[in-house]
Amino acid sequence: MSSRRRVSHEVGPLIAAALVGCGGAGGSPAVVRLQQSHSAGLAVKPDGSTLAVVHPDADVLSLIDVATRTVRREVLLAAARPAVDPSGRYTPAVMPRAVALDSTGATAYVTGQRSGAVYAVATSSGAITGQAQVCSEPVGVLVSADDARLFVACSQDDELVELDAASLAVVATASCPRKPWGLAWDSDGQTLFATHFLGPGISRFGTRPLSFAATVPVFAGPPVMDVDGTEDATEPHGEARGLYDAAVRPGTGELWAVHLMLGIDTGQPALDFQRTVFPSVSLLDGASGSPLARLSVATNPGDGGAFGDVVSGPHALAFSADGLLAAVIDTASEDLLIVDAVRRVEAEVIRPLPGHMPEAVVWTGNTIFVAERNTEDIAVFQVSRDATGLTVVQDGQAFPSLTADPMPANLRLGQHLFYSANSDELPVTQNHWVACASCHLEGRSDAVTWRFAQGPRDTPSNAGGLLDTGFLFRTADRNQVQDYWKTIDVEQGGHFGLDQPAQQPLLDALAAFVNQALPAPIPPSTDQGHGMAGAALVALRARGQAVFEGLGCTGCHSGPAYTDSGAGNALLDVGGPLVSAPTPGGVLLHDVGTCVVSGDWPDVAHTDKNGNARGACAFDTPQLRGLADSAPYLHDGSAATLDDAVTAMLPAVAIGGAVPALSADDRQALVEFLRGL
Repeated sequence: MSSRRRVSHEVGPLIAAALVGCGGAGGSPAVVRLQQSHSAGLAVKPDGSTLAVVHPDADVLSLIDVATRTVRREVLLAAARPAVDPSGRYTPAVMPRAVALDSTGATAYVTGQRSGAVYAVATSSGAITGQAQVCSEPVGVLVSADDARLFVACSQDDELVELDAASLAVVATASCPRKPWGLAWDSDGQTLFATHFLGPGISRFGTRPLSFAATVPVFAGPPVMDVDGTEDATEPHGEARGLYDAAVRPGTGELWAVHLMLGIDTGQPALDFQRTVFPSVSLLDGASGSPLARLSVATNPGDGGAFGDVVSGPHALAFSADGLLAAVIDTASEDLLIVDAVRRVEAEVIRPLPGHMPEAVVWTGNTIFVAERNTEDIAVFQVSRDATGLTVVQDGQAFPSLTADPMPANLRLGQHLFYSANSDELPVTQNHWVACASCHLEGRSDAVTWRFAQGPRDTPSNAGGLLDTGFLFRTADRNQVQDYWKTIDVEQGGHFGLDQPAQQPLLDALAAFVNQALPAPIPPSTDQGHGMAGAALVALRARGQAVFEGLGCTGCHSGPAYTDSGAGNALLDVGGPLVSAPTPGGVLLHDVGTCVVSGDWPDVAHTDKNGNARGACAFDTPQLRGLADSAPYLHDGSAATLDDAVTAMLPAVAIGGAVPALSADDRQALVEFLRGL
């Protein structure tokens, strides 16, 4: 059943959203032209006839007939559909993440996050008319108003790339802060905004020529003070992360961005589900970048309102044509939130959605389409407004957007568990608050340090799986993903346990997804200075590997994941003796001088999952796979960059008390080798 609510809402006239060309000779139909306003995983042709939706887990772009709600074309972007390989891993070759239509909808441009390519697809035939390698992990993509140019957000290369739309040749690049993700046009159709997935905020770019202008931080802020002068950690606050999407509200200069706030100032045992993660819609002035409001689950100064229902994992948004309403898709809580964009308050929440893991939304006319990634379907809602209020109702059953799902069912179940905070269905949290993916964004890191009972802990990445990384936790406290039921219970507010037989299959599916279906990051295709690529960069990284080996780093960082964790302990017995050199059955830990011994949150002695002692300052060797994507570094996140991490670790390879001295060239080569892992 769909939720229904009527609220008083002043409805203004619709704003023209398209340019309609005159009929041609012989009375041919007029052509509807519309510049897509922001990047998304779901797009609709300007004439409303066709939906284009990407399927990251199937390497497919689907073209769907809106009238019949059937898949008209299914465009395979890879050589073959993904499948489980002999090692048990499931890794799409392309992983399409966003689709942008040209102004008539004749051509769809798709980014392949894993392939590093952009694809041009004719929407009438489904033919791939062009393909070009662009950068490392492209995500957001948009087309210029004249259909002549494409703009792509290259998340691993930290730059925007401009392409010629006809040839897909690279025309220009512009470097920017870390991890650009979603793209949005300003109201002028010439200025681009790019969200930064892990902060600091949103960057502005000129496009004639392509040039970086400035970055505007998205302010999340400290907790609100209670009347007694103490901080209330349950009030929405924290570091802005997961900036998936942004769009300019029609008819205004307001830039809306959806993201999370992570309350890293709260330490255990106070740290719980309602002090950890908060949803946010931030409003900025598009011209000046000044903050206008922050909408979340409680009233805060300057917000002008709040959401009456807890929602989690805001991922995408779309506006009604008149700009009076905004539709926000919440991936974790699995709902559709309608926001009164004028009063800046919740107008409606639709919960539950018919499927799982909603990631994209488009609003055309009175119809809202929601793409649900886990169940590979589209949910449809009809919106009606009159003098008495607003009504949103589900329009029929969700319909398939993919003819056949190549991902195995147990991995789909694990994916649902990993990304869900739907407490109505699963015991993973309370009140739709926290999912595993709230901290492990995209299965990777949230780039913050939490105040856990053991001490300050940087969030590690799960990308690439954990089967070859030895023990888990910074001090080898756990040895299997299933043990994270404790994290689900303590930090997420869930109710899981290995002693509950009915939950074992769920934990096993969760472990299978983490270990087998979270691909490792693709390394950057340029150096840090954006001046080197291709063979020159390969050669530099090879020289860096020689420096790495010459320093003796392989003494601890060895094997496929560059770690000695579990060496001599094939069964990963956490109860083995604590050792500093590989010993049969031992738990190998190292004191490398990075222990936090001062300040208000130091490392402390504690016990592992079974009550075995763990010292404060001896650490499990971290794996190094995907390093470029997992800053900051060290167990406490104290090294902001890989160069900082190298400086911190050089004393650990000292010979005879002498810290190795690296030339500038060797240091650069070493850092680039690490970035390439």
